[in-house]
Amino acid sequence: MIRGCVIAICSATFPFLATCGVAERTPAQETGTPTETDPVLKSLDAKVASFLEGVSGGQAQSALNDLLIGSQLLKQQEALKDLTARINELEEKYGKYRGFEQIAGKRIGQDLVLMRYLYKCAEFPVVWRVTFYRPPGGTAADTGTWRVVAVRFDTNLEKLGE
Repeated sequence: MIRGCVIAICSATFPFLATCGVAERTPAQETGTPTETDPVLKSLDAKVASFLEGVSGGQAQSALNDLLIGSQLLKQQEALKDLTARINELEEKYGKYRGFEQIAGKRIGQDLVLMRYLYKCAEFPVVWRVTFYRPPGGTAADTGTWRVVAVRFDTNLEKLGE
């Protein structure tokens, strides 16, 4: 059974959506624009890496707050509370944390970045997806203007091959 968790900006009717079910680091694989050569992707990767390290260290709440600095997602307290609770269940459901690696980092146009990570647990891996958006007025080199608009995790490993 596939379980996951997502918090994302969706529409005017449902401004944010949250549905849930369900430190060793290796280098990123080359997909889209390589993280190693794109300073924005490299900076955003470091931000997500810090988040995942916080999650693995049992600091889900503070790690999530740090990841979402400047994001509209911080206003969705109930969704964040639910997401934090689901994150705190990772070890119980999938086993002890063993490491993570970036498996994709890609720009879509100039203002959207999609990142995927394999969060390796003793019993089963979890896939994290983080989407960043740069609102109008930001510059490509200014990584401080990028905001998380979606963060989710699931165990749908088959989608990684698509």
